[in-house]
Amino acid sequence: MAAKYNQSATPNGGRSINSPAKLIQLSKTLSWLLRHAVIKEGLQFQPDGYIFIDDVLRHHSFANKYTIDDIHQCVTIDGKKRFGLKIDEATGKEMIRAHQGHSLEEADVQMREIVNPDEFSTIIHGTYTKYWPSIQDKGLSRMNRTHIHFAPGLPKESGVISGMRGSANLYIYIDLEKALKDDFKFFVSNNNVILCPGDVNGFLPVRYFRSVENRRGEKFPIPIDSFTTNDST
Repeated sequence: MAAKYNQSATPNGGRSINSPAKLIQLSKTLSWLLRHAVIKEGLQFQPDGYIFIDDVLRHHSFANKYTIDDIHQCVTIDGKKRFGLKIDEATGKEMIRAHQGHSLEEADVQMREIVNPDEFSTIIHGTYTKYWPSIQDKGLSRMNRTHIHFAPGLPKESGVISGMRGSANLYIYIDLEKALKDDFKFFVSNNNVILCPGDVNGFLPVRYFRSVENRRGEKFPIPIDSFTTNDST
């Protein structure tokens, strides 16, 4: 059930934040808590990753700093649609979650498996040229997250909400059909981010790269030996 609220109301009696800097800080703090720190901070969450906003506002990082209206404003203006809101049917209380980016294996966020490679003609991982030496050696890593993130196009293209940083200067195009045939799993989240858990070690090998280029369209060579299949993926 989608959350409904009046943006002009301030249920906590607080005033809505107007400073972009404060909204950015709120977004970063919410991302940290919802994606990585719920268990460590002792908060209860549902299997789909939702937690009560009341619990968020009682946390020391939010208490006496933000109101529920501030969270509404943060969610509403977030261009990448990082967060979702809902009303808990059992209690009538409002809940929030991050759509993806979790390092918590316990968070079963809502996403749909991709089974037809024709559904997405383009899948791109956005990164930075300084990381290319490591990537071309080891492949893409999910790092401390549960999934590697991809976008269905370049930033600002139609349908591309999130999936890479706008400042990324290296684009890695993925051969989705080849990866699916080799039993790699891909999913799409509610905000159209494409997710892959990688192999047993959390990597997507270089042989599934279709092409690599920088923001100027200059191609980066993909190592020929990366197309061999002598590893255990």
